[in-house]
Parts: sequence; structure tokens; C-alpha cells
Amino acid sequence: MKELSVTTYDSNLYADENLLYRNKLIDPVQLDINMTYMYGKDSDIFPLLTKTRGEGLMKSKTPIRANDTTFTWKVFGRMKHVSECAGVSGSGNVGKGHALFTIKMRDGMFIKQYGAMSPSGGYRIRIEKEMGKQSDGFHYYLVQSKDTTGAGIPVTEFAVGKYWVLTAPTVPLSKAGGNRDNTMTPGEWVSQFGLHRWSKHIAGNVSNKTLNIRLPLDNGGTTDMWMPFDMKRFDIDRMLLEEDHLWHSEFNRDEKGNITLIDEETHEPVPETAGVKEIVTSIGNYDTYSDLTLAKIDSTIVSAFGNRVDNTPTEIIIYTGDGGIRQFNKALQDDANTNTYMIPLGDRVIGESDGYLTYGKYFNQYKTIDGKIISIINTNLFNHGPQAEKDRANGNMIAGFPAYSYNMVSLDHSRTDDGGRNIGLIAEKGREYITGVYKGMSPLPPVWGSVPESLLSTRQDIATYEIMSSMGIYMTNPTTSFWLERT
Repeated sequence: MKELSVTTYDSNLYADENLLYRNKLIDPVQLDINMTYMYGKDSDIFPLLTKTRGEGLMKSKTPIRANDTTFTWKVFGRMKHVSECAGVSGSGNVGKGHALFTIKMRDGMFIKQYGAMSPSGGYRIRIEKEMGKQSDGFHYYLVQSKDTTGAGIPVTEFAVGKYWVLTAPTVPLSKAGGNRDNTMTPGEWVSQFGLHRWSKHIAGNVSNKTLNIRLPLDNGGTTDMWMPFDMKRFDIDRMLLEEDHLWHSEFNRDEKGNITLIDEETHEPVPETAGVKEIVTSIGNYDTYSDLTLAKIDSTIVSAFGNRVDNTPTEIIIYTGDGGIRQFNKALQDDANTNTYMIPLGDRVIGESDGYLTYGKYFNQYKTIDGKIISIINTNLFNHGPQAEKDRANGNMIAGFPAYSYNMVSLDHSRTDDGGRNIGLIAEKGREYITGVYKGMSPLPPVWGSVPESLLSTRQDIATYEIMSSMGIYMTNPTTSFWLERT
């Protein structure tokens, strides 16, 4: 096989007839008038846009003041029943013979009359008195609930960073006073939407030019007009960069709320939203792996199911690429081999076709012990998106695949109690998606829509198609999503 011509990229400002001639798209002779796509279709490359804007999951917000693109949302997690130790008075064992002793905790979760169980589960105490907040933490008087040996409790149970769990309060038969409860209120997150501007320039009579090849259209037909195909390419590339931005953008306000990125020409602030990776990693839902195992799947991605707080059906999707799908299959296959499950499944893995042996049946689902099914989706964004393109250009490849294609991102698209979804987009009201045309003397292509022919915005023989959009992403409950990265 021989390549007759290479794909050419032109960074000149205007697309005109000269570009078509230079790239041999206007030529009287060509053996095949249908363009052959060697690099595949752009399918499964906009997963976030498809699951949010594509399903109408975009909210609009009116800025309260100039340059305010922030938005907030309430986050309600599970009720907390554990408290972290900050130290204990004494050494060796404490509380011998039911003696009162003092401990320090990181928070005020402990309540008088309540019980608590040690990190090891081997000791129980009753909280006798709350001493309030001190400079080194919250102080409490405790007593061991049961001490048959008189040995007390090892101080290692109160080591800094260890967690005790609250148990039910116990009171005497008479004269018992009341206690209190721990109140949980919703947390609040803040992010902001950013604005995008896209311009498509043409010049001369390019909108009326026909080619010697047939180009595909979105409706399944073909055309020999250049502009419908060029606008399709323009839109695909625009959406691809928007998709990448939603995954990797970073919130760019400082601790005082000021936007740190300033446009050099206008001296105006440029807001950028917090992308998926920043959101999930900021709460600690991030881990790395070098060789994926079933234990890693259980301890990371599967754990996201445990953070659901409502009763709606779960819709957790794991996005990955060619590398990740192979790692997922290998992890399950290795576990099956270890347990000799693959031996009786040999006839399902090895088959026959046209007199030849075929080898290959692969895992793409995993069912947890509590009945939840995890499906993994091979997404082209991870194989051919901007990050994968960067890996290929820099030689950052693993077993022939871009390193980025090994990332496994578990996103919770489940419906919420209010009928929405956990992940959605937010935009500025009135500027969700705006299109316009700067018209000059250059004829406009029909795909740009209806523009009065007599309306001119420039005296030159050029025209520009403009798009302005605003977009930010939010997760009602980010704790149910996870980013697992190959190192």
C-alpha cells in the first residue's frame, strides 16, 4: 500500500480557493471520487458533552455582578459517625480499673453519654464529660465500659490519625439527664463557567466551489461542495477541544476570589472552570496503578458505589481507552487463572472459524459481591483525543498505546432525587451558545444560515462565522466518581 498524498494542515487565516488547489482538492482528474477515511470516524469522542449537553442537562445562570461567573451547589453526604484521635494523656495503658482518663479528638463529634468503639474493635468506652475545644483539639473525659482484667486500654488505640466510632448512648435507670445530637448540614462547592470563542474565516468565492470528490454529510448523504464538509470538520474539532477542556480545565480564582488569568489585549479576567480531574482529585478520589489487579478495582473504582446517599438507580460509567480496556481484562483474567476458573472455560475462549482456530473472549464487565455490575467503555477520547495525541507525539507510549489510554475514570451519571443527574453543565443565561456572522463581499455558504445579503460588516472580500459559548461542569456528589491513572 502506498500513500498518494498526506493530510495537510493549514494555519493561514483564510480558507480560500488557493487552499483547495494547493491540496489537490480541485483537480479535473482523480481515479476515486470518494474520500477514504484512514483514521476512523469521530465516534465516542465526546462522552461528557453527549451525557450532559446532548441530553439537555445544562442549567443557565444570570451573573449577579460583572465578571462573576461563579456558581455554587449544595453537597449532602452520609452522616458521619467516626472521629479522629489527636492524642491521649498518659502512656502504656489508660483507664485501668474504670478510672476516668482524658483524650483529645480532632472534632466535637463525641457526645456525653454516648459510647464509642476503638479502631481495633476490641475496646468500648463511655463519654462521661465534654470538656470543649482547646488549642490542641476537643477534650473529653472517658471511662472504659467493661474492664474485667483491669488492664485498661492501650494508648495505641488513641494514636494520632486513628478513628473511633460512636455507639448508642447509655443512661442510668433513674435521674438521667439529656444529651444532644450532631447536626449535619449540606456542604457547598463553588466553581465557575468559562467562555469560549471560535472563529471560522473564509475569503473569495470558496462557498460556491465544488470538488472532484464526494464528501460525507451528517445525514448520511454526500456532497461535492467544500464548505459543508469544512464546517463539519470545524464543528468536530471545536467540540473535541471543548470536551478536553471539561476534563482538564482548572479553577483559576485565588483564595481571595480573584481570577488570576488576564487577557493581554483587553486586560479583562479570563475565567476557567474546574474540570473533571480537578474536581475528583481535590476530594482525594485519585489513585495510580502500574499493573491493574482485581484488588485495585475493588479498593478504588468499586468503592465509589458506597458513597451514594439516595435510592435512585446507579449509572456509574468507567471511561478508558485501548490500554485501560486491556488492563481491565488482564486483571479479571489473572484472577480467574489464579482460581483455575479459566480451565473449564477453555472452549469458550478457543473456537474455530473456517478451519482455523480462533483465540479470544475478553472481559468488559465485573459483578461485585453485592450484585452491582461495573461496565467499562472504550472511549475514543482516551485513544485519539488531544491528550492521547500529545502522548503519541512525545513517545509516551505503553505497549503501543498512548499512556493516556490507560487512565480509567469512573463517573457517576446517576439520576438524583430531584429528577436531574449527578453531572451536568452550567452556562451564562443568554450566552449558552451564540452564533453570528461578520459579512463582507465574500458569498456566504448556506450552512451558515440566513444572513441579509445587503448587510455588510467589512469592506473586504472576507467573511467570518463566529461562535460564543459559556460552559462549566458540576457534580452534585463528586465523592461517587474516581480517577485512576496509569504510572
